[in-house]
Amino acid sequence: MPRATKATNRTAGNAAPASGPGVLLRRPIEAGDLMLATPRRAPFSDEEWIYELKLDGFRTLVRKTRDQVELISRPGNPLNLSFPDIVGAVSQVPGDFIWDAELTVDNPDGRPSFHRLQTRAKTSRPSNVRAAVTAHPARLYVFDMLATGDRDLRGLPLDARKRLLRDAFGDTGTLVYLSGIVAAGHWVFEQVQALGLEGMVAKRLKSTYQRGRSPDWQKVRNARYSRPAAPGVRS
Repeated sequence: MPRATKATNRTAGNAAPASGPGVLLRRPIEAGDLMLATPRRAPFSDEEWIYELKLDGFRTLVRKTRDQVELISRPGNPLNLSFPDIVGAVSQVPGDFIWDAELTVDNPDGRPSFHRLQTRAKTSRPSNVRAAVTAHPARLYVFDMLATGDRDLRGLPLDARKRLLRDAFGDTGTLVYLSGIVAAGHWVFEQVQALGLEGMVAKRLKSTYQRGRSPDWQKVRNARYSRPAAPGVRS
């Protein structure tokens, strides 16, 4: 009996701190920490891989801490000023987090338009930004979750990070979870060609999130895809 009391007291006096998935986030995650795909010539199918659409947009690191939202391009440039619609949508998602995503502006047919995206990105005067939001709304396709709260998720396998991301928010007209298809790489690439999209990204389901280019992510370009020339610009 005394032995049991002693154990209870020791547990109470040395309670482990609350924890969650992953490990403690030691430093901010920056645009230079993004994971990049290795080019591959031809599509392939494998049950240990997931296949996602490659959209023609801006790779975007999304950081939310309390009421502050940061949209950061792959080169490290802030995007908040030109895309307040995206900032507003992200601010409505509960909690603190860091996402990896693709920012697009779509044509009327629903396909991403890089020209429209560039035009939005160059718009900074408040009145023009408001008009651009109405005329050419942006969309954020979120495909990975790098941190939640103070927990660094990059050491978890991709399929676990995907599950956490899927539970983090519901799709809207502005925020979209990019899911992917497991095993059926050839079929996904056929859809890419049929829809006239930029390409496909294959990702190993058990891969951790690694800084820089990795063979665990492989991108296959659609050779039939080309960006339409901007009006007044010679191709």
